[in-house]
Amino acid sequence: MPSELHNLLLKAVSPFEKGVSALKLNALRSASAGQTRPNRTAAVLVPVLDKAEPEILLTVRAEHLIQHPGQVSFPGGSVDRNDRTAVTTALREAQEEIGLDYSMVSPLGFLDRLDTISDYRVLPVVGLVQPGFVWKPDLREVSEVFTIPLRLAVDSRAYSHQEINRDGKNIVISTLYWQGHKIWGITATILLNLGSRMENANSGTAGPGHKSSQESG
Repeated sequence: MPSELHNLLLKAVSPFEKGVSALKLNALRSASAGQTRPNRTAAVLVPVLDKAEPEILLTVRAEHLIQHPGQVSFPGGSVDRNDRTAVTTALREAQEEIGLDYSMVSPLGFLDRLDTISDYRVLPVVGLVQPGFVWKPDLREVSEVFTIPLRLAVDSRAYSHQEINRDGKNIVISTLYWQGHKIWGITATILLNLGSRMENANSGTAGPGHKSSQESG
């Protein structure tokens, strides 16, 4: 990966040592009375393939899964009681779902937290994956693995954007089609948050600015 893009990624993510409580929160759901935080926590890995032209690795969820079958997503899942941190969860899930060995990925930092209407708080972890990684999807969870150029995946101009009202809150549904795949929902939200952070880091502006909010994906 070109050193300037690597440095830009490092500037764009939130350092692990600051902790998750310092992260901006995108609440994609309306909190119930007396409830401000989802009951469950999940973490996903945003894998950036370290190539001359960096790519984002994405998965397609198996059709038989109960939640979001057939949708494009990042490797990830619920936090287990034995997971020490969200980073541990993201790396464990990536190894289980696509065969990504811990030794081949360097975690860089966090993106914004997301609270979803499916009662999850999702923590995205950006990781730099070494060249030569060959994915081996677990077909019980993942039906397909594919990649998309990083520069395209984080470019809001490549997406269509539709504003809707959900539970009295205006949100933006962003969608990108790539080689027959529909990238939207939480997946698109995370990618656009990374793009906003990279843009702000490049311009010296503090803090992410993209407001796209979706549930599925």
